[in-house]
Amino acid sequence: MRSALLPIALLATSCATTTHYERLAVADLRAVAAIPVQHWQQTAFAAGAVAATTLIDHEVRDAVARNHSHSLDEITRAIEPLGGGRSTAVILGFLGYGLVRNDERAKATAFDSAMSSLIASRAITPAIKVITRRTRPNSGHYSFPSNHTTEAFALASSIAMHYPAARYVAYGLAGGVGFARIYHNAHWISDVAAGAIIGTAVGHTVFHTNVVPMKHGVAITISTDASALFRGRCAGSNRPSRSAAAP
Repeated sequence: MRSALLPIALLATSCATTTHYERLAVADLRAVAAIPVQHWQQTAFAAGAVAATTLIDHEVRDAVARNHSHSLDEITRAIEPLGGGRSTAVILGFLGYGLVRNDERAKATAFDSAMSSLIASRAITPAIKVITRRTRPNSGHYSFPSNHTTEAFALASSIAMHYPAARYVAYGLAGGVGFARIYHNAHWISDVAAGAIIGTAVGHTVFHTNVVPMKHGVAITISTDASALFRGRCAGSNRPSRSAAAP
């Protein structure tokens, strides 16, 4: 998996130590694993919302099928790869820019995007697919959730958290990926809804996860105030490589 190489590259090039990034990656994994317990009400609500969308799966598929056009063919063909290999290119773009310009926010965006992608679309979604074994609308297998959509929203949420001014574009493109999967008859709308929720939840959790060094060992904390994480380049106790967010 190419995207798995990105955190390693950051470990080697950031002003933070390799040990710190290792601890940060572990903190991200633990924080995401704790979501169903620590945020059980939101998790239950999200599960209920996804279950509700299954009631309109066939109606949405049929409505989209009736409205195919040459323009939509071109648009969906262009956007869909953002939930696949092209997302890696975007992450590499942030990494490259961060290294060339010594831009800590860009490097942090690359790291968070890579971690979110690895956790959401390489671990959580595949596991759920194996458990549910849902049939796709085109009679394929492993439909639920949509991995393309998960990947797209994991990337979008990471970008949006670091660059708030770009959030509408980021989430709009991610939504376009989800629509493209329905348009190409690869997924039900409930598959897409689940992928969007998983990707966004993981992206937000990774962004807010912090490693705080203590006198005896390391404590992992989850910050609920994003602004507290932006304290300059490689601030000691906060997530490294973050700078002030754009307005």
